[in-house]
Amino acid sequence: MTDILPAPLGITSRWQDSQQFELPDPLLKNWLLNTGSLTERLQTSCRNFQVKVLFHGLSEIPDIENEYLYQQQDIEPGATQVREVVLMGDNRPWVFARSLIPASFVENVMSDITQLGDKPLGKIIFNDPRFERQAFQLTKIDPSEGFIDHLQPYDNRQLWGRRSLFRYNEHRLSVAEVFLPDSPAYSNMPK
Repeated sequence: MTDILPAPLGITSRWQDSQQFELPDPLLKNWLLNTGSLTERLQTSCRNFQVKVLFHGLSEIPDIENEYLYQQQDIEPGATQVREVVLMGDNRPWVFARSLIPASFVENVMSDITQLGDKPLGKIIFNDPRFERQAFQLTKIDPSEGFIDHLQPYDNRQLWGRRSLFRYNEHRLSVAEVFLPDSPAYSNMPK
């Protein structure tokens, strides 16, 4: 797996409301639709949990992500704090996470969010009751998509991802998570 990247990888996939999908396995469904802290759940599933930062900085984001993050707000989309990490369990890449944080939120509310380093964003979000998770959207990802190659050797199984907005007063943060082939979310599914 690569070290810190010069630009974010992004997730080039089509997201849909979770009700649009028939999920192939109850365990996978539980991982995808669980509203608790993914970080805490992963930590309890391994002996050694790590966050590997791939990218963290200001970046332009695609129009489709701008629409999702800034929907129905009077904020003009602009540069956004993008944080991409891999959540590792027992030295195996389990989840690729992409967080989008409006610059206005960083400047006006929580500037220390840019100093997370290898600490999980979930520790902030799930320990502050002002963050309210919105409904999930899901996606199926072909493993040959470009960003997967940077994270783990090619695996021929289809991968699943989820994303949701977290409201904090008038602000929104977007968190997307793609479950990589070694993730415990696929434990009941054939390889």
